[in-house]
Amino acid sequence: MKQKTIRLFIPEICMSIHMIEAVRFNVAGDRVEEVRWGRAKSKDDGSIGWEHKTSEQDVSLVVDALHFGDEVATAFSVEGKIVRGPSIALVIYEHGIEGIGIADHDDSGRTLADLPRF
Repeated sequence: MKQKTIRLFIPEICMSIHMIEAVRFNVAGDRVEEVRWGRAKSKDDGSIGWEHKTSEQDVSLVVDALHFGDEVATAFSVEGKIVRGPSIALVIYEHGIEGIGIADHDDSGRTLADLPRF
């Protein structure tokens, strides 16, 4: 049976910005099950840092954050600095299961699959 993916974009006021630095996919490799993420903050030099240490959590918490209007993006390490990647959006899979995916593909072409795995 062919799987359909429906992307859902919810425009709301951004309450905070979270960034995903690593992911764990399911056995089939087609859905993110867990993320290593944290709340981002700007450092004194203008670069991106972490408000607290990042933690590994179930993807449902990312889905909840998106529902609450928080902004979620990917975070890549480039030359020892954190660089913001594409934003994350809700994805509705068959049978109404919610997950995450890339909101808009930017010029970098990076995806969740490009993040480190844990």
